[in-house]
Order: sequence, then C-alpha cells, then structure tokens
Amino acid sequence: MQNFLELAQQAARAAGKIQQEKRGKIESIEFKGTINLVTEVDKACEATIIETISSQYPDHQILAEESGLAETTSPYKWIIDPLDGTTNYAHG
Repeated sequence: MQNFLELAQQAARAAGKIQQEKRGKIESIEFKGTINLVTEVDKACEATIIETISSQYPDHQILAEESGLAETTSPYKWIIDPLDGTTNYAHG
C-alpha cells in the first residue's frame, strides 16, 4: 500500500504543478451542466494523473471525472477528481 500512496502523491504533485502554472490563465471553459464547469486544466491534470498511475500499474482500473471508467480485470481501482473546486479555480 505504501507504493500506492507514494504514486498517488507523485500524481497529485504533478497535477498541482499544472494547476499552479495555469492559475489565472484559463483558455477554455466548457459546461457539463448548468453550473458544472470543466476547463483544459481539469483535462490536463486528469491526463497527467492517469499517465502517472498507468506507467506503474497499467492493469489497474481508473475511474476519472472527465474520461469515465477504464475497466480492467484488476481488483484495484483508482478514483480521480483532478481539480476539486473547478468553479472557484476558474474564477481565480
């Protein structure tokens, strides 16, 4: 389990770096619902997190907010919300 925690921390730091670099520089905002936003930052962070996990555990399942479920036969499933608080983030 320690390896999982370390990998999760690595993925979170990589996504956090993207969020810091893009803060105040959002180029696109889409609406998934009336007040439910998604930005290119959400998508970039999610992709980075998925790549980080998949590089070590390519057989693990991943359920991600923007891309959905990548189902496998593995008993392990990672659940990803790449940017909790997108609305606040998008507004600076």
